[in-house]
Amino acid sequence: MVILQKYYASAINVPGPEVDKLAKLAGKYKVHIVMGLVERAGCYLYSTMMFFDSLGKCLGLHRKLIQTASESSLRRSGEKSTLPEYDTSIGKIGGLTCWDNRLPLLRAELYDKGVEIYCAPTADAGELWKASMTHIALEGSCFVLSANQFCKRRDYPLPPGYINGDASLDDITCAGGSVIISPSGTILAGPDYQGECFISADLGTLDIYIVLAKTQFGGIESVVDKNHVGVAANGSEPNLFATEMKTKALQK
Repeated sequence: MVILQKYYASAINVPGPEVDKLAKLAGKYKVHIVMGLVERAGCYLYSTMMFFDSLGKCLGLHRKLIQTASESSLRRSGEKSTLPEYDTSIGKIGGLTCWDNRLPLLRAELYDKGVEIYCAPTADAGELWKASMTHIALEGSCFVLSANQFCKRRDYPLPPGYINGDASLDDITCAGGSVIISPSGTILAGPDYQGECFISADLGTLDIYIVLAKTQFGGIESVVDKNHVGVAANGSEPNLFATEMKTKALQK
């Protein structure tokens, strides 16, 4: 219970002073910021992504939909209606949090929105996560930026008497592994699992169009729209392998 209270207290309100600080930093340094955080809304907690443009404006937020493992005892699920896609001066930015990135239909909706810079804050430092991010870059013909923290037990000390409370303060609790991947699946920066680090890469939208051009084989081109996902030959209707993706309103 002590840990839950501490976790709740460390979350932030939206809007709030922390959000204002992030917006000011974005405007001051003329950068776009995508930040993963724990949002506090009344008695509920959410795993949230927030988006800021280089003018210091908060573009919006998206709350993680699927709570995995023990998360359901801590946080509430968000809504798909806020699926993010923001047209900015550096391209269309969107993304999903952690396990939501492994939900194919959610990804397909982002691809349909034309997301060019796909952001994926996570707590997963495994090799399989890097493989998932590479797959998304190839599948969506987009740049993927996945950020994860590197931290040791000293960063999140356990209360006295807690199980495993005698663990070394130098034990690694999350190994980082932030990575930037091109639309062709090339690793542009990272991952580093040895400590805190800063990674960067030059992103050019021309790379996206080159990859898209290479996926058109002999008149067969990929088709992704709000009604179908499949392939079409010479502009014909999607073939038998197409998958319907129609959203139906809930009937009361």
